[in-house]
Amino acid sequence: MKKHYCLLLLTILTLFFSRSAYAQDENENITGQDTASSVTVHADPRVDILLASDVKIKKNYIPKGAKVIRSAKGFRVQIYNGSDKNMAIKKKVDFMRRFPSVKTYMTYTQPVFRIKVGDFETRKDAQIFMSQISGFYSPVMIVPDYIVINTFHK
Repeated sequence: MKKHYCLLLLTILTLFFSRSAYAQDENENITGQDTASSVTVHADPRVDILLASDVKIKKNYIPKGAKVIRSAKGFRVQIYNGSDKNMAIKKKVDFMRRFPSVKTYMTYTQPVFRIKVGDFETRKDAQIFMSQISGFYSPVMIVPDYIVINTFHK
């Protein structure tokens, strides 16, 4: 007998809750539109700003005159290429003392250390700089690389 009451109660509760789940289909939202065919999103207005800026970034949109840091294909001058880490550090420090305004990059691809300097957009600019430093370092060569273009300091 208890099982029958429990089963009856469970059936009634199931019907009650399933009916309340469809309650939104019969109602209309504040704007008068049927809720079954539309969705109303209540969001922070700053989300729209983020989405708009995301679309601009995806299209590589940079406003005219904007100050940015980006990377691009360019050239660097390589002043050291070898397996001696101490010599690589010595060349890097020496270059940084002689030319403090020029960026210096040290990379390691086993078993070779490389010291590359500068961020040049054209091979011609790299060639001019290479001729200036060739008296201090030997051998030097121009290598293609991804460079950093910083328009904040221009």
